Amino acid sequence: MSVLVEMFRNLLTMPSTILYPGERVPIPDKFRGRIAVSDEICIGCSKCSLVCSVQCISMVDSPREIRFKDKILLRKKKPAVKLFKCIRCGLCERHCPTGAIYLKNELSDSGTDKEVIAA
Repeated sequence: MSVLVEMFRNLLTMPSTILYPGERVPIPDKFRGRIAVSDEICIGCSKCSLVCSVQCISMVDSPREIRFKDKILLRKKKPAVKLFKCIRCGLCERHCPTGAIYLKNELSDSGTDKEVIAA
């Protein structure tokens, strides 16, 4: 008899899950989402590629002048990030002296091609 009582009680309650496309789950403040690179402030120091544990950051040629701490530097390379190889550990963000590489507070896309580069 207790099975019937529990069945009727569950029929009258609201579902405990959310209706996903209609309702979105709020993203926490400290969420580590998709990686992004701000080319305007990157000085090409290569610290991000050196600390990357999965080696998804490589430095590619991109010579240009950059202003950093009241100095003009000639940047020779910039980081290129393989998006789907990245494990979002945050080491690159922590070691970047200018904050040019960072993890966005948004969900990232999904995919299987590990060679897709962040633009």
